[in-house]
Amino acid sequence: MTPPGAASSIAADQFGWLSLLDGRERAAIEFSPPGEMLDDGDWYVDATSPKRGPVLAMEGERVPEGGVYIRRSRVGESAWTRITLAAAGKLG
Repeated sequence: MTPPGAASSIAADQFGWLSLLDGRERAAIEFSPPGEMLDDGDWYVDATSPKRGPVLAMEGERVPEGGVYIRRSRVGESAWTRITLAAAGKLG
């Protein structure tokens, strides 16, 4: 179960690789904190380990302790493209 306000306590500036995005893009990211249930078939990037690249969520999967995910369904397609490029070190 996600504690109330947990996602709002996560800021993009905690993750250096997100500095490749502009301020507006970083401000628009909605993070999924540890314990949050993922939607089956949604894609995510773990902000704490971006080099893993995009990962497909499976049924019943939750964000693990220590993880912070950026979910494709919550950022929109153009932002998702830029986030995945930044995660791969191909932006900038």
